[in-house]
Amino acid sequence: MEESYYIQSQKGCEYMLPIQIDLPKNFLEEEIRCGYKISSEMKKVWAVEMDMLYQLDQICRKCNIHYFASGGTMLGAVRHKGFIPWDDDIDIMMFREEYDKLCKVAPKELKYPYFFQTEYTDKGSLRGHAQIRNCKTTGILMSEKDKKYQFNQGIFVDIFPLDAIVNDEELFHRQFKRAMKYKKLAFQIAKLTTRYNSYTLQSKKKIFIFLLHYIIKLDFLHLFSSEKYYKKFEDECKRYNYMNTEMVSTLSLQFDNRQHFKYRSDYQEPIYMDFEFMQIPVSSQYDHALRVRYGEYMKFEKGTSYHGGALFDTEKPYSEYM
Repeated sequence: MEESYYIQSQKGCEYMLPIQIDLPKNFLEEEIRCGYKISSEMKKVWAVEMDMLYQLDQICRKCNIHYFASGGTMLGAVRHKGFIPWDDDIDIMMFREEYDKLCKVAPKELKYPYFFQTEYTDKGSLRGHAQIRNCKTTGILMSEKDKKYQFNQGIFVDIFPLDAIVNDEELFHRQFKRAMKYKKLAFQIAKLTTRYNSYTLQSKKKIFIFLLHYIIKLDFLHLFSSEKYYKKFEDECKRYNYMNTEMVSTLSLQFDNRQHFKYRSDYQEPIYMDFEFMQIPVSSQYDHALRVRYGEYMKFEKGTSYHGGALFDTEKPYSEYM
């Protein structure tokens, strides 16, 4: 289904919100939720994100890919039946085997203005996880606002893979060190490319000197392939996935952050819960999962955006901010 939503911009001009789902009446209007004001501008961002979640859900249903709402999105579904009032994004997660399946099919299934972003579809993006982006919009992290990165920076939905956590602390520490080495190498090599325009010649010289330390140890012909080392980073995250470990985590996001460690048993069966005007899969053990992550999760306390906020624009594409 395709619907056109013509909206008044802040400058008084009319423009079309780039989404393909039907919105409930008044969804885009300013709202007070739990005493917190949600502006009409943020509601437009939510609408773009809900549209991408719908596109993702359709692919997962078609290809028998299982996913769960993650983090604040799961908390929002349970506590608010939608977005947490101050939240500005949607997070989902799936076990690595499901994630790998999605990475194969999603780039073919998604059509413009949607874009399935990984390091393999958009070199230099280096998030450690996949994102669906809307190419007609802007969603630039505030921490990256002045860096003029050249990869796709439309409004996004985050998709995190879950990997096994080995019980042996020594093995885990070794895995962590290797993974961080490869991730740092991939990122530093990417900074040498033209996709990172904000880096000066002097900065690139320093990065090159850093990389020279690895020439003796690494294959010189592949020294300047960020994809090679990103793949090694992913392989480290997946190292113990053959084991049926008690705990799993989004290792590719924050490898050693134990706040993100999860019990595998909490994510075996989903139940569907209301999230705004959709229903999304949530852990059937959501109470235990949320208590592990947040403690007394029904206690209402204003939080902050995990990624530190973003510059959102539903009127202009990210390319106009480059």
